[in-house]
Amino acid sequence: MKLFTLFLLLFLLISCGSEISSSGQELAPPQNVKPPPLFSEVPIKLDDAISIYGQACPTPSFQFLIPVKVNEDDFVDFIAHFWCDSDIPAVIDDKPTEDALVVYLSDGLGGYYIDNQSVFGTEMPKLGGASRKYSRGDMNNDGKDDFAFAMNWEDGRAAFDRESTATNYTEPTILLSKVNGYEVIRIGNPDWGHSVRVKDNQAFFAGHNSQIFQLNDSAWINVSEQFPELSFASFLIYDDFIINSVRKDDRQGLELIEDNRIISSLMTQEVFKVNFETWNNNGTGNYIELGVYNFDGENYFHGMTTEMCRQDDLIVATINASKLKEGEIIEGGFYSETDTIPIVMFEFYAIENKALIRKEINIIGEEIEHNFNFFDCLDVNEDGQKDIVAQVFSQQWTEQDNNLGVPEVYIRNGDSFSNYDTSEWPTFSINIDSQGYLYDIDSSGTHDLVMFPLKADISGAIEIYLSNRSITD
Repeated sequence: MKLFTLFLLLFLLISCGSEISSSGQELAPPQNVKPPPLFSEVPIKLDDAISIYGQACPTPSFQFLIPVKVNEDDFVDFIAHFWCDSDIPAVIDDKPTEDALVVYLSDGLGGYYIDNQSVFGTEMPKLGGASRKYSRGDMNNDGKDDFAFAMNWEDGRAAFDRESTATNYTEPTILLSKVNGYEVIRIGNPDWGHSVRVKDNQAFFAGHNSQIFQLNDSAWINVSEQFPELSFASFLIYDDFIINSVRKDDRQGLELIEDNRIISSLMTQEVFKVNFETWNNNGTGNYIELGVYNFDGENYFHGMTTEMCRQDDLIVATINASKLKEGEIIEGGFYSETDTIPIVMFEFYAIENKALIRKEINIIGEEIEHNFNFFDCLDVNEDGQKDIVAQVFSQQWTEQDNNLGVPEVYIRNGDSFSNYDTSEWPTFSINIDSQGYLYDIDSSGTHDLVMFPLKADISGAIEIYLSNRSITD
């Protein structure tokens, strides 16, 4: 019996890796099947909406392209916001910043069409100025996304003193879902809006002032007195805490607030001051005193936390600053913003025992010279860990590597992140300044690549490359 068993095992081992056809012939072992390309070769293209935004101005900034489900098919729809630069830059102006909203509806087959009338009830909807940031939530609890926008009229007009700065003020705006579309709601007092968050049925706005509104049934209630001052730069609502980005005298950093009381802070002391000439004062000799901060062993001009997101119990934040193109920053020196390049670097924090702590988390291959305003914290390779996707500006005039519309992707692996190689990804086909992000457009379970211009000066076209598999497969 043992001899028979041994013979059988030897036969199975010898025959492993080959198959016998029905005619008795041995077949070649199966070859490794090459995986499909990550993205489709031909993008979905959304038409330039110049027929809509062109009525506001011919070359607006393309501020947002927001993915949102409006109709009932499997494809995501989009709401875009465009706003116009001032016709008289550096001059005091009290007229509204011109803007335009555009909704692109999916036809369910991979195509898109513009239909403002059915969604907004008008062909020319507006938010009321320039949008700086937005936040997504469901304030009316109808299962559809609502949006709150931090708004201003900061379009290049003069803002050299408190009086002229007030001409940048306008009301916050809410896009509230209804049965067949969205309603534009202008709310509160005019302000230089910069930051915004949505939590449950409340919208939190921050600029020179803080304004918080709560939706009770169909009425908006001003509940600003229930909350502390919110940071114009950035703030994050974390359970019952608020995390504020602050600058106080010669320090900058984060404060943790509970029940209107600062219970913890992490502040960085400036190392010295310099004399600094900003963009709008270039060549005038009008210098201001500016602080220099040291981050990770390097000196930078005027660093401050500008955006935050939450990854479970981890807080991801960006510090925006600038550095000299050449040389070192000297205490008391004279510098112009034209001599600098923007820097954006990630920092990580957590709340432990009601205290903010800095987490020593490494990003392998972090690219701090890619400038951007926004980043997403989402699981783009479907492994259960939230990654970071930075919507970097692909600007033709910069000296650093140009991403050509492709976002910077940092994949998380436990307590570290690594810069994922996107060099083989498709790029924006039009040779203009652009940006992009990742989102599951076709409800396939994997993330697709969305790219669009920074300004619609040459084109306002949008390109979407659908994914065939997970990004890291």
